[in-house]
Amino acid sequence: MVQVIDVPTGEIIKELRPGPGVLHMEFTPKGEKVWISVRDADRIDIVDTATFETVASLDAKAPSGIFFAARAHRLGY
Repeated sequence: MVQVIDVPTGEIIKELRPGPGVLHMEFTPKGEKVWISVRDADRIDIVDTATFETVASLDAKAPSGIFFAARAHRLGY
């Protein structure tokens, strides 16, 4: 499960249930989408951050790690 939290209030505003073994999330550079690694389902889901709708899914064997090259060279983020 992935919980979306409203930072000012601390309230959970949405719960996403993409599947088992969610390990990593990676936002696109402008934040309009989030890629969610669903390791135990061998899939990456791409979710629209405004609507919380899954807009695409990619088959991937046990996905885990950094998805975008723009962040791959930075440590500790």
